[in-house]
Amino acid sequence: MALSVSPFTNKSISEGYTYEYNEKQITTVEELEKLYIEKGATEMYVRIATKRHVTKDDITDGEIDTNANVHTFDQAIELCRIAAKLNIPINPEVMCAYTYMDMEKQQAPRFNEYPEIYELQKGKDWSELSLDEIVVVLKEYGKFIATEILNTNCTVNNWNLGNEANFGFAGVSLGLKTAVNKNLEDVSDFKRYTLPLFNVRWLEKNIWQYNAKQFVAVKEGILEAYKQLGIDSTNVKFSTHIATVVMTPGACARYFKCMKKNGYAVDTAGISFYPSAPSMYLNPMILYKKTVREINNECKVPVFIGEFSYPSGEMSGDFAGWNKKANGYQHTEEGQASIYKDVVDWGKTHGVNGIRYWAADYEDWGSMGLFKFENKHGTPKKGLLQDIISK
Repeated sequence: MALSVSPFTNKSISEGYTYEYNEKQITTVEELEKLYIEKGATEMYVRIATKRHVTKDDITDGEIDTNANVHTFDQAIELCRIAAKLNIPINPEVMCAYTYMDMEKQQAPRFNEYPEIYELQKGKDWSELSLDEIVVVLKEYGKFIATEILNTNCTVNNWNLGNEANFGFAGVSLGLKTAVNKNLEDVSDFKRYTLPLFNVRWLEKNIWQYNAKQFVAVKEGILEAYKQLGIDSTNVKFSTHIATVVMTPGACARYFKCMKKNGYAVDTAGISFYPSAPSMYLNPMILYKKTVREINNECKVPVFIGEFSYPSGEMSGDFAGWNKKANGYQHTEEGQASIYKDVVDWGKTHGVNGIRYWAADYEDWGSMGLFKFENKHGTPKKGLLQDIISK
């Protein structure tokens, strides 16, 4: 149960945000994570980009980038130290993207802030590297990041590689220039919504088979770090996760089967599940259940819901389109709490081994979070007040 502080929590608190629960005031990241542990959380979370240090402005390549200073390596290490202090395992999401990646947006990694790793590129831009050259760099990065994380004395039960990696990983991605497959650069964004429906084989041939080998390289580097540190890695698990809104259940299963065929057999198949997001299914709960069953049956692994949330009110701004109502669940605090509980309860007996409520304490997530805010002060909604997780 991975109810956890998010990549945005530290930034929010530094900007003056406070929280409360049962009249107890919460003013630090550590205190907020303690609350989640009291509510039944058994895992903490950290998302990691290849950008190493926080910079003055939220700008990348001359453009505003809201992710520029929330997923850096330095910030990730601080969260790992908190996890070690609180004695809760942490799940690192190793994006291998400069500041961010998801289903819709991909960035290639940049290693210029890591001299020993960057040297392995031999003066080439990432887009010029062959797959053989890429895996050498990724293995070294995996070793480096695992060494640094494990040296904080935190425990990692599961490493999640990539974030919503449906359409690429580590620069071999739809819409990016790469020497690995020159066909990818000029593919339109429209293909993101049609390929999973009509031509999954194209994705298997042009992206997924390469991504699997990239995942393997990062995994090998991580395991090498365990060996050099003298830490037993026997029970360490590996995963990746994909978005489901553009995928059929069959396409989701084919993704993980393709990973296995090409060397990266996940121990857990991760998915994002946002019931209010636009999707092909009128009833998102049916999509959720069919997807889990298809992956369980075809891939013989459990499913982890790496991202989940549901609105308690009208969504607006960047997420104005996320106002779809799941059958039987209104966009109210009661509806939000009910669907969270029902997703958990069904999953416990149908092949789901965990869930992460995404960005529960982030005001800019609109009504999706589990706190309601007034003047930068968060008070809990019903979904956090009731014991969804601990029972």
